[in-house]
Amino acid sequence: MSLILRNVLTSILFVIFIVLPYQVKAQDFKSAYKAEYFLSTNQGRITASVKFAALLTNLRSDIYVKKFSIIFPMSFEIKNIKAYDDKGAINPSVTTEGSKINIQLEFNDPNIGKTSVNTFNLEFDQENLFKVNGNVWEVILPVIDDKTSDNYQVIVHLPLNEEKKVSISKPKPDEIKGNTITWNNPKVKTIYAVFGDKQYYQTKLSYHLRNPKIIPAYADIAFPPDTLYQKIFINNIVPAPSYTYIDEDGNFKARYLLKPKENLNILFDGVIEVLSQPRSELQPLTREKFQNQKIYLLTQKSFWELPTSSNIKVGKSPKEVYDFVVDNLKYYYEGLSKKDLKRLGAAQALVTPEKAVCVEFTDLFIAIAREKGLYSREIQGYGFSNDQKLRPLSLIADVLHSWPEYYNDRTGLWVPIDPTWENTSGIDYFSSFDLNHIAFAIHGKNPDSPAPAGSYKLADTKDVSIVAVSSRPDEQTNVGTNQINLPSQITDKGEYETKITVVNNSNVFLYDLPVEFISDNLVLSPDMTTIASFAPYEKKEIILKYKSLNKNKKTKANLSVSVMKNNVFTGTIVILPYYYQWGIYIGYGVIGISALILFFKLILRKRPF
Repeated sequence: MSLILRNVLTSILFVIFIVLPYQVKAQDFKSAYKAEYFLSTNQGRITASVKFAALLTNLRSDIYVKKFSIIFPMSFEIKNIKAYDDKGAINPSVTTEGSKINIQLEFNDPNIGKTSVNTFNLEFDQENLFKVNGNVWEVILPVIDDKTSDNYQVIVHLPLNEEKKVSISKPKPDEIKGNTITWNNPKVKTIYAVFGDKQYYQTKLSYHLRNPKIIPAYADIAFPPDTLYQKIFINNIVPAPSYTYIDEDGNFKARYLLKPKENLNILFDGVIEVLSQPRSELQPLTREKFQNQKIYLLTQKSFWELPTSSNIKVGKSPKEVYDFVVDNLKYYYEGLSKKDLKRLGAAQALVTPEKAVCVEFTDLFIAIAREKGLYSREIQGYGFSNDQKLRPLSLIADVLHSWPEYYNDRTGLWVPIDPTWENTSGIDYFSSFDLNHIAFAIHGKNPDSPAPAGSYKLADTKDVSIVAVSSRPDEQTNVGTNQINLPSQITDKGEYETKITVVNNSNVFLYDLPVEFISDNLVLSPDMTTIASFAPYEKKEIILKYKSLNKNKKTKANLSVSVMKNNVFTGTIVILPYYYQWGIYIGYGVIGISALILFFKLILRKRPF
């Protein structure tokens, strides 16, 4: 991690001075700390009343601590500073030094002597530590970097009337009791926590297509997909696609027909729900699809290839590959402003590790993982970030983001990870994820197809708008059928088939959708089927075969199509005994022969002899 980021993340630093002519050394004392955050909400904002306590124990009789300094970054909006020690109030000296706030405390009358103890307390209010992002709270808590401390607690007290629970925490808290969350002796540089298990993003995406040909042409684009960790709610798509489908990787593809020389602008308007835990309804389907995907998920492709001469010393587990990438690449911040930044790929990233942005972190992970026999793929999308230093975005098109996923054979699920953001922030993005990653495109088979939203450009326009919101639309389930052409009548001996086209007019993806065919006088095959996954605007064709249940009897048959126990179509067919049809044929034959006989008679009468 760069020095700049260390200054940002190590938010509380301790600089200790004494009245003696040399600096106190770590072995001269031991320390214990407690940092408590008491939260309150007011008009959509969160204020933290912070209480910081330090207990210092002298380990020598001839040295004691006289002054204590705490350094905060300027970005910390702290106010109402109060301090006191065992002897009473302390008047803190607050100064600014460049990008830092220095609070210096001097003990009133420190206790001296070996094993003597001095305690001081610092209190202040802070308004920008906990961020309200849509439906969740998010916080990055600084951790004290003091090697002398053998007892350190960080405690968060949620408002008593608040129902939000911690859904993501790095590291995991040692105790959650009511609305109090405690971390004991954290070993990380920062504590990252999210309160609320779902986040909602109002999403507007623009796509710009051009058909340069003099004949009509089809064009496919990728809308945000439904995944294990996100659910799509569609408000509107203008214009509506000709049809949609889900490709091998699980991408939500839409096809449009463009006229000759036509430019077409498409707007996707929806809400994306991002979840902290994998969706249970998608887990069986994920495992089933993986069996077809695994044939290409170990393939070394362009950008995911390693040089033949590479001798990378890394273990075979996903964590070892991840750590290698985090430790050996350096984020190229200057690349954020370069519009002509080229994707290097895994091989070149090893040559110029200081020029890596998110795609290089992802490409290198996938290349090494696949070489080690680990199934992996790339996700391109959007990283919701308020700090471009801590969590940068670096795909050029509308400043998107990229991260890898690996397949966990034990759970049978895809696991998202982010080596880029761990490299830049120091936050663990391997053992757990967050609610800030929104998938636009899944790349398992090809590293550059399909293109994510934000990449379909004809000019330099902003085509991605993502805003965190506090609610999502209701699910509106609506499944219908296209016109079904049933024959008006059939015979009791014949076998027939009809194409049934089922259409998803819902605003969400549907899964394990039961489609039932019901009739009183027909034998149906199938009488029921299940659509495993069904995208909005998608059409599924089902071939229904049927024949008469009763023989030698003229009757009627009703045929109904039911989806999720709701009737979507009803039709009627007349069933005739097969000899009715023979009778009709014979009747037509008699009429035909009679007409011929009459025709020849007329001709013979008119012919002269």
